[in-house]
Parts: sequence; structure tokens; C-alpha cells
Amino acid sequence: MNINKSRTLVKIMAITALSATLGFTMISGELARPVHAASASNAPNVSSVFKISDSPTLKGVLQTGLSSTLNQAITHDGVTLTLTDLIYDGNELVMGIRQEGSTVKTDKTFLDLDKLSISANGKKMYYNTSVSSMPSDPNAVLIGLTKGAIKQQIPDSFELTVKAYVNEVKEPFIFTAPVTRIAGLLSITPGTAKKSGTFSYTVTSFKMTPLTMQLQLSYKGDFPAPVQKPGRLLYDLADEKGNVFLGVNNGGFPAKPGKEELGYRSFVTVPQSITVKPYVYKLNAKGQLFSDNTGRLAKHYFKDLEMRIYQR
Repeated sequence: MNINKSRTLVKIMAITALSATLGFTMISGELARPVHAASASNAPNVSSVFKISDSPTLKGVLQTGLSSTLNQAITHDGVTLTLTDLIYDGNELVMGIRQEGSTVKTDKTFLDLDKLSISANGKKMYYNTSVSSMPSDPNAVLIGLTKGAIKQQIPDSFELTVKAYVNEVKEPFIFTAPVTRIAGLLSITPGTAKKSGTFSYTVTSFKMTPLTMQLQLSYKGDFPAPVQKPGRLLYDLADEKGNVFLGVNNGGFPAKPGKEELGYRSFVTVPQSITVKPYVYKLNAKGQLFSDNTGRLAKHYFKDLEMRIYQR
């Protein structure tokens, strides 16, 4: 999901075999005002999309009441779209949408992705956009907007407008809602460095909200073997129990040589400790990626480069 362009729509945020070989990772207040369209209504019985997602983070913010339950519904030509959930932390905006009445084709969403438009206070949001289908429910999707290469100032509070089209329905579905940024949980500037051979890196900043985590680091020297050229090191974040935070929005090579800005899914609460774990994906004798005994792509961690950046 490399999305250096101002508008990129992808259906599922994931790491592909090719991207991993090259060292790429794919780039995914109270809101209760009803939409003003005449065909809009509240839909209190529509279940949350966050609740059925496979993201522990989204389930966590739903359970703790940090996300907004909107349930705004609009109907056109017998098709109803409902905006069920929404959360925004400054780095990412995530919303859930359900539909009823449209035919969902295999491997496709009910939305016309080419026409999806999202704005803040009437101005287009130049965030990287992803649309993810729910494996457990073809009538539900998650829409995620994540900060990308284009730097855009979005206020902490704004009016969100979502203009969506459903395949085979001419009329647009337009939702509006006030959005307020949720508070952060942790912000530190470790300045901690690790070195192995000629390679060294320094973590310059780490920020955590209930929705996302942002890691900034600088590095110099030659990447240690077995990093494949023109590859790069990747970085997991782990807590004191060994739980690994999932990376998102880490696509392409760094915009600035020697610097990284990496995004991760978050836990709702701050863990006891946070450790940076540099790694690359392992390759077999044929130069191909392969899975470990858990079914995930096998990783080679650089133990001598691991560093703890936070400890309670």
C-alpha cells in the first residue's frame, strides 16, 4: 500500500510477499450530530463495525468508550448506508460503515472506491486512504485515513464530511459529523542509540495514543547482513509480555535518507515497557519468503540492536 500520492485507495492493508522481499511495508469527543440530509436517520440497532474487526485496538477503544457511536443512516434507491463508528487521534482517522440492500460481489466492496471523498471543514483530506473489507461480514467495511507524505494541518476539532457512492446507485451518500481528537497516552524523546558493526540507529521520538503509535528514528552506516539490497531494516515494537505491535503506514523507503517515521497499531493502555526490535524477513535457499510454524512470515531479529525505550 504504497501511497505517496495524495489519493490512494486500497481494499486491504497488508504485507505482501513482494513488498517484504524488497523491505517495504504496505501503507492502513463526542460525535452525535445527525446528518442533515432528508433521507438520513439514526439506526440504533445497527451493530458496530469496530466490534467485528480483527483489530484488538479498535475493539479496545470501543469497549472503553473512546470511539464515537454514530449510527447515522442514509437511504437511496433501496440501499442504506450507516456510519457506525468513528475515532481520530491526529495521526489516523478510522470509521466503520455498514450497508443494507446492495449486492456485494465476491472480492469487492459495496463502495465505489474511485468516488470516495473525505474532507475536514470543507477541505479535502490528503491522508492516505484505505478501505478494508470485514472477512466476517461482507456488508461492513473500515475506512482508514493515515498521515502520509503530504503534510497537512488538520485542527484538533473539525467537521468531517464523507461523500460515498455505492455501486449501481447514482445518488451520493453524504455524512457529516463533528470530530474531536482523542488525547495521547505517552510522549517521550528517548535519544537512545544502538550500534552493531558500522550500523547505528537512534530513537528520537515516540508517541502513543489509544489508536496509534508513532516511532521516529535516525540511522547511519551499512545495514547488517542479511538485509537485502536495496532493502532496509524493519522495526517491531513489543511490550514486557512479548506482545508485538502491528506496523501500519510504513510504506516505501524513507522520504529522508537516514530517517524513519513509523506507525503502529496501539494498545488502549500504556504497557509496562516498550522495546524496539529491528528485523528483516527471512528468505529460503531460493530467495523466497516463507512462513514460520505460526503461519506468519518468518523474521530474523537482530538481538544486538534491540533497545528498550520505555520502562515504568
